[in-house]
Amino acid sequence: MTQKLEKIDPTCVPFLEGKLSRIVIDDAICENLKSQEKPPLFIIGFAGVGLIGTILANELVEQLKMKQIGHVLSEDLPPITVFYDGVLKHPFRLYYQEKFNLVVSLCEVPFNPGSYSDLARTLMNWALSQGIQDVLCVQGMADESIAVRDTPSPVFAAAEEEILEKILAHGVKRPPKGLIMGAEAAILNECLNNQLNGAVFLTPANPHLPSPEGAASILEKMSDVYGFPIKLDGLLKQSSEIKQRLLELQKQTNNVHSQNLPIAGRNIYS
Repeated sequence: MTQKLEKIDPTCVPFLEGKLSRIVIDDAICENLKSQEKPPLFIIGFAGVGLIGTILANELVEQLKMKQIGHVLSEDLPPITVFYDGVLKHPFRLYYQEKFNLVVSLCEVPFNPGSYSDLARTLMNWALSQGIQDVLCVQGMADESIAVRDTPSPVFAAAEEEILEKILAHGVKRPPKGLIMGAEAAILNECLNNQLNGAVFLTPANPHLPSPEGAASILEKMSDVYGFPIKLDGLLKQSSEIKQRLLELQKQTNNVHSQNLPIAGRNIYS
């Protein structure tokens, strides 16, 4: 997947600086977001189980031709820089698509679990300042028995009451009772503590393998619920290539991180 790097105005300044993290974005872009007739939809993709969040966010950026509007700085990001076709990119980026009024936050590397709350607070404070209401996270439900899936992955969702019925009306299932852990949980807790409608889309995935199939299943449901166009053929055809590339990135990240730090966010379901 190739993406064009959008340069950020060098006059931009840190926005809503936290103790360990802050957002760098142009003030004019923030004003444009707030001037929209409807609040933007905010989708967040982290490098969790099956790398589903990373795959899904990348696919949205590419297919909807989203423009990079900023990035997130944190002292707890590992010393890793990513590149596409030789072009360097910040590992934690923010994108916007004006036609569909969609904001996507994409983090392609794992970060210190101790920074989850700080990052979540920074992101959600910024979301509140832009008038955003709905915040969607993505997470794989760890299942080591899954190797290669020939059938569509089932999609579940847990959300606040304000948006849960809307999501379930499109064939998404209620998950069994359980816990969500990791960066996504920190985001959802911030939503619960503020005037934000948080939701998480879930699908089973092997924690040791990237899952483009799982990302495709969630993308299809998100498209149905929120009305942005998405095509899944390319993502599924490139499944092997995507898996190989992301496995290599994960291997390199493992070499940088301490063996005690989890590469993917964990979750527990019963």
